[in-house]
This record gives sequence, C-alpha cells and structure tokens, in this order.
Amino acid sequence: IGTMTETPTSMPGHTRLTALILLALLVLRLVCVMVSPLELYADEAQYWRWGQSLDWGYYSKPPLIAWLIHTTTGLFGDSEWAIRLPAPILHTIAAWCLFLLGRSIAGSKVAMMGALGYALMPAVWLSSTVLSTDGVLMPIWALALWLLWRVRTGTAGWAGFAALGLAVGAGFLAKYAMLYFVIGIALVCLLDAPTRRGLFSAKGALAALAALAVITPHLIWNAQNDFATVGHTVDNANLGGDLVNPENILTFLADQMGVFGPISFLALIAGLIFLRARRGSEDARHERWLTCFVLPVLVIILVQSVLSRAHANWAATAYPAASILIAIFFLRARPNRWLWGVIAILSAIGFLLTPDFTLFSRILVAGAAAGGIMIFAFASRFRPEGLFWAGLTMHSVLGLVMTAAMIAPGPLSGPLDLDNALKRTRGWDALATQLAAYVDETGTPTALLTDEREVWHGLDFYLRDRIDAPLLLWRYNEGAHSFAEQQPLTQGMDADVLVASYRPNRRPAIAADFESFEKVGEITVPLGQRVNGCPIRRQLVLYHASGFDPLPRTDAWVERFENETMDAPEPCRTGD
Repeated sequence: IGTMTETPTSMPGHTRLTALILLALLVLRLVCVMVSPLELYADEAQYWRWGQSLDWGYYSKPPLIAWLIHTTTGLFGDSEWAIRLPAPILHTIAAWCLFLLGRSIAGSKVAMMGALGYALMPAVWLSSTVLSTDGVLMPIWALALWLLWRVRTGTAGWAGFAALGLAVGAGFLAKYAMLYFVIGIALVCLLDAPTRRGLFSAKGALAALAALAVITPHLIWNAQNDFATVGHTVDNANLGGDLVNPENILTFLADQMGVFGPISFLALIAGLIFLRARRGSEDARHERWLTCFVLPVLVIILVQSVLSRAHANWAATAYPAASILIAIFFLRARPNRWLWGVIAILSAIGFLLTPDFTLFSRILVAGAAAGGIMIFAFASRFRPEGLFWAGLTMHSVLGLVMTAAMIAPGPLSGPLDLDNALKRTRGWDALATQLAAYVDETGTPTALLTDEREVWHGLDFYLRDRIDAPLLLWRYNEGAHSFAEQQPLTQGMDADVLVASYRPNRRPAIAADFESFEKVGEITVPLGQRVNGCPIRRQLVLYHASGFDPLPRTDAWVERFENETMDAPEPCRTGD
C-alpha cells in the first residue's frame, strides 16, 4: 500500500530508470526503422500519397498523419524510413506522458510500471516500426489524460486548460477514435466531482473553445467534400449484415490479448471485476477515473464485434489508462497461487490459438510462456507484481524477436514462420521493377489499370516516375469506394490499357468492360511460404485492353460474374 501513497518525488530512481529504458527502446526502434528492408504496406503508401499535398482532410482519415509524413519526407526524402520515422518517437512520448500521469495518481513505481507496460505491449512494439493513425493518436491521448488529471487536481491553470483543448482537437485530427476520450470525459464528469468542477468553469470553456478551434477547419473540409471521411468511417463499421455474431466475442478477447499482452489483458479483466479498491476511498475514486477511459472503449468495440466485426486495434485507446490501472491492481493484490495458475493456462491457450504458425511452433511458444510464468511465480513467491514483470519479460522477448525479423527478414522470417505475416511489406519494389521493364520493352500504355487496392498503393509508391501513364483502380461499383478508385478510367485514356490483374475472380468482369481484352504475360514475385509449405507469391497477370465500355453494376451483373474466374493459378496441394 505504501507505493500507492508515495509523493511524486519520493523515488527519483524510478524516474531515471524509466527514462533510460524508454531511451534505449527508442534507439533500438529507430535503428530498426532505419535499417529494415521491409517496404511500405498499403496504408502507409496511402498516407504518403496524401502527404504529397496538404489539406484539412483526406478520403478516409483526418489529416494529421499526412501532415507528419509531409514534414518528414520533406526533410529526408521519400524513403520508407523517413515515412516511419515519427512512429517510435511518438510512442516514446506517449509512454512518458503516462509516466507523468501515473506518478501524479499513485507514485513513481506505478508510473514506471505503467510507462514500461505501455512501451513494451505487443501492439506498441509493432506500431513503433510502422506509421499508423493509432501511433499518431496515442501520444495525444496520453497527453490529454495527464492534462485532464491536472484539471482534476487543480494544477492545470489557464495554460493547462488551453493545452487540454488543443490536445483533444489534435486527437480528432489524428483519428476519430478520440471520440472515446470525449465519452470518457462525460463519464468522469458524472462520477468525479473535482473533474466536474474543473471543467464546468471559465477555464473549462476555454478548453472547449480551443478544441473547437482545432477541429472546425476539418469539419468545414468534410462539409465541402460530401463528408467523405465521416462517411468512410461509418461504412467501416459494416453494420449492414447479420447483426448478431456472438462467436466474435472469443475473437475479440483473443485479439485484445494479442494487443495488450495476454497477462496484462487478463489482469485488467480480473482487476476490473475482483480487485477494486474499497468503496468510497480515494484510491477507488482514482481507479474509477481511469476506468472511465478504459471500459467504455472495450464495451463499445465488443458490441461492434458482435454486431458486425472489429479489428484488433480498434480498442487500442483503452490501453494507455489501462497500463496505469493494471500497475495499481498488481501492486495492491495479495499473493495468490490460483491467479498465477489460471493466467499461465489461459496465456498458453492464447498462444495455441495464434493463426499463421505451425502447430509445433504454437506448442513450443505456449509451453515456454506457461513455464516462464510459473518460474516467475516461484521466484516472486506468487506475488501478483511478479505477474506484471513476467508479462513484460514475455513482451520483451517477443518484441526483440519481431525486431530482429524486421531488420533481417531474409534469413529469419522463414524459420520463424513470419513469411505470411510480413508479405504485405515485401516484394513491392521488385513487382514495380518487373512492370516497368515490361513497359520499357512493349511501349507506354495510355493507362495502367489494376484490380486490387493494396496493389494500387504499392505500385503508386514504388512505380512513381517510372511509367508515364495514369495508374487507375478498376471499379467494382458504380462510384469510388476507396481513395484509389477516385480517378475513373475514361474514353480518352482507353486506347491501349495495360491491365495488371491480381484477382482471378475479377478478370471476367473486367474483360466484359472492354471491347478487346488479350492476355500478354504475367509477372511474379516470391514472398516465402506458408506454414503448410505452399509458396506465397504476388502475381500480376497482364492484359492489353481497349475500348472501355463498362457494364451497368446491377444485381444481374453481380450474379453473372459471382462465381467466374479467369487465368487462375493452380491451387497448392502441399498442405493436403
């Protein structure tokens, strides 16, 4: 209990140790970003394209990530490492903001555990080596949490309130998931009198005005562009199908164990249910305050997963506050052999269910995880704090393996069964080189058309300035349903179209949209092999087409081509 009441300055060693570890992680991750040969995945290439011109919004996301890429590529050039450079820096800033928050709430040991728990969580290991909207949002979210806590404690001042409003506004410019923060504020105002008094004041009005000032230009841009970004976000929820999918609950729980870490996520659930502080105590009020920024996110995304689907990262904003909360839970709980055993078993089950790995690999990792947890159990005399360090050790080992595979994917991705996991970040430059060589040999087409969004973005970045023809994405629907589809194929550019097709099930419909359609070759890039031994390759079949005259996208059109394919590769029989 003593750790819960220490003053923020009582243990300066925790501050120095946290700073050193975060600095070491930052250096390691910067090295990984700079030397890794892995190429951009489709979303990164899309954000790079947006960053070529500054605006207050883009097709499917708010503008902050594009602004960051515009800045770093303007300074260092259009390279993969320059695009990804902000990622490790942003997560380091987020971890330090959480240290400040944890120290203010419960002292420096909780602060250290919370900051390191965040910095070493599996999703942050990955997100520190690629640039995503989550990575851009996290430091803003963590900063806003700390500033809001200062509002609660009466230490914010006018500048602190203004900074809080600016942070909330900037969060919306990073990702619309910042809306969950606003929901958290609303809950805190209902449940916590000090926060309510702080926000319902002249200074609180300043914070609201500051947030509105930041958000307004983006709202105006949306209104001028048919609410493109908002509309895409609504479409992404995919609520048009079967609205009861209870089987997705297990998928959601497994995904969150992968995002936050199995021990951390199980401890969070156990803590929220069983380890609450004594009702009415100051500790209980602190924990309830943090829970307002954890539980709503998890519940909303869980409901979304049951209604339709939910990607693993959609609940990521729950985990900054959760990193502080589980540190408090671990330090308060008493020794418990049963808790250790249950978490060891459930962690092993989680690894056994991991997709894309061989059964032997899953059994090996599951056994090592369970065995390692029990070693920590005996070493720590079954104190729950030992579970925290066991989890961080597990995360560190997995993160270092992941980092090594990113730095040297050639020799390591195969033995580690990571070829399938890394395929989206490999082979794009080789594919573009082969396509450019074909065009050099046969002549420049009037347009280059492909039928897969990821291929379009990969070629957009790696084929830039190598073929003097517009790169287009064939439209399955009447209008554009993605950023890549925004430029249509018109009659002025359809005299000699080079179709680079990735999807055999799209080719019959594409052929029907042209007067002539002739296969002229194919290009293939090997990407390793699957765990069943089947090769992974990215193959484009090439066609020359002319006379674009698209058929109406009616229900009859969908039924006509629903089960058709063209020039499909022979299925792999290795795994049979």
